[in-house]
Amino acid sequence: MKILVIGNGSTGVDTKSKKSYINNHTGWFLEEINLKATVGFSQFTTSYNRNSNLQNFDITSSSLNNHNLLNKKHPLFFIKLIKVLLQYDFIHIFYPGSLGRFVALIAKLLNKPYGLYIRGEYFNRNFFDKIVLKNSRYVFTISPTFLPKLKVFCKKIKIIKPMISIREKDLKKDRNYLNSGIVKLLFVGRLEEAKGVFELLTIATELKKKNFNFVIDIVGGGDLYNSLFDIIKAERLSNHVVIHGQVSDGNKLKLIYDNANVFVFPSHHEGFPRVLYEAMASGLPIFTTFVGGISGRMNHNGNCIEIPVKDGVTSAKIISNYLSDSNSLELLGKSGQKTLLNIINGSLLSHEDLLIKYLQNER
Repeated sequence: MKILVIGNGSTGVDTKSKKSYINNHTGWFLEEINLKATVGFSQFTTSYNRNSNLQNFDITSSSLNNHNLLNKKHPLFFIKLIKVLLQYDFIHIFYPGSLGRFVALIAKLLNKPYGLYIRGEYFNRNFFDKIVLKNSRYVFTISPTFLPKLKVFCKKIKIIKPMISIREKDLKKDRNYLNSGIVKLLFVGRLEEAKGVFELLTIATELKKKNFNFVIDIVGGGDLYNSLFDIIKAERLSNHVVIHGQVSDGNKLKLIYDNANVFVFPSHHEGFPRVLYEAMASGLPIFTTFVGGISGRMNHNGNCIEIPVKDGVTSAKIISNYLSDSNSLELLGKSGQKTLLNIINGSLLSHEDLLIKYLQNER
C-alpha cells in the first residue's frame, strides 16, 4: 500500500544543498511506517534554518518519498497537489492546518480514503472542518480532553502514545529541590505571542518588584526574537531574563532543563506540547495554562500548577507563592515524573503502530 502523510508544519529547504529538513519525530514516525508500506510525505516549505530544532531530519537523504509543495497562491499549486494525491492509496493527515483541510476536501472529491491525526485544539472552527471530521476513516489524537468533541463526528477514535523519544533512563531522578541561590525559571517554545512570551516578561517584572533573586531562561526562536531584546532592555530586565535562541543540540537542551528549578508555560492555545514531557522528565515543577489538550494529562495541585491565560500578573503571584516552598515543588516534580512513567510504560500504542494496525486491517 502507498501512504501519503500530510504534515501541518513546514519543511525547511536549503537553497545551497537542495536538501529538505523536517521535524525529527515526524521523520522517525515516517521511517517506521516505511518498513510496512511505501510512504510519501508532503507539506509547505520554508527556507531552512540551520539553528532550528524543529527542522532536524534530512528527509532528502532518506528512503522516503518527499513532495515539497509550492506556495498555495502559486498558479500550479492545485495541479501539482492533485498529481501527488493520485499517486497514493491512502492519506494520513496531521490536523488542523490549512493544507490538511484542503487535502481532505480534495480527497473526498477524489473518493480517496484518509484519516486524521489531531495535534491541536482548533480542529472544529468552521463548516469545512466538520466535513473533514465526518468523512475521516479514523481519528488519532494526543489528549483525552479532545475525545468528547471528536466523538460527535467520528466513532473510531484512538488516543496515541506521545511522539516523544524520552525513555525511563532519561529521567533525572536526583534533582535537588532545595534552592538557596538564584531561582532559575525556564520556558522552551517558539517566541511568539500565542506562546505567552509577553506574559513571561510580565512575570519577570512582577517578581522583580517582589525582590526575588531569579532568572527566566527563554529557549526558542521565532518572530519576536529581536523584539524581545528591545523590550527587555526598555523594562530593565536584562539581569533577570536571558534569551538563548534555538538550541538544536539535544544534550545541551537537556542540560538546560536539568539546571532549571521551575518550568513556566503560559501558552494561549495548544494540542499537547512536547516541552511539558521534557520538563516532567527532568523532574521540574511545572506552572502551565490549561489550554487545548493540556488538562488531559496535567492536573492542578497534582503534577503541576495551573496559571491563567493572558494574565502575567496573576501568574506571577501564583508562581511566587511556591518559589520558596521546596516541599511543594518536590511533590509537583516527582508527580510529573510518575505521570510520564505511566505514559512511557503504559498500554497506549504509538502513532506508527496504530496506523500500521489500521492499514493492515483494511487490506
